[in-house]
Amino acid sequence: MAILNPSFEDAGALPGEAEHWALSAVTSLEEIAGFGTAPEEAWEDFERWFELLDSIDDVVVVLAFFDSALKGYEEFESGWANVVYLYDLPPAQLVTATFDGLAAEECETGWSNVPYAREWADVTAATGVFDGEPREDFEDQWRSNQLYAWTWAAVTSSTAMFDAGAQAVEDFNNGWTPATTQ
Repeated sequence: MAILNPSFEDAGALPGEAEHWALSAVTSLEEIAGFGTAPEEAWEDFERWFELLDSIDDVVVVLAFFDSALKGYEEFESGWANVVYLYDLPPAQLVTATFDGLAAEECETGWSNVPYAREWADVTAATGVFDGEPREDFEDQWRSNQLYAWTWAAVTSSTAMFDAGAQAVEDFNNGWTPATTQ
């Protein structure tokens, strides 16, 4: 479906309105939440709840103890049921995976790549064919692009006209007289 009145030439029922176009307006209401004795600042500084301390000199520091040894840190060794924590895997529980009897996967067999090409000279070359030609020229079967322009000079151009074809620029100074849309 074509856009009706795309240049806004046809006037609508109200002043400033274009025919076949709808105007919509959006409004919003904002409220400011006030805090404390200066609600117009609209931000919470938390200083009316607690005294702001600028240094740690006046703060009482208490050392927290975590076990009977009176250490000032948590070592996560006692009381956490991890006394038998393993730092290394025991050699008796290690089993080496084998690949075709080898300790490492060489990706040589069983991967549909035999023989494995290590150089471009080992690769068989084949020319791609498009519509019987050795190149894609984008001429056939591409949604009617037979008129594809290869240069800008080959493009047919025309000047956009406003005010029923009288002006080459839109000056928005016309009287919005009723006209028909095609």
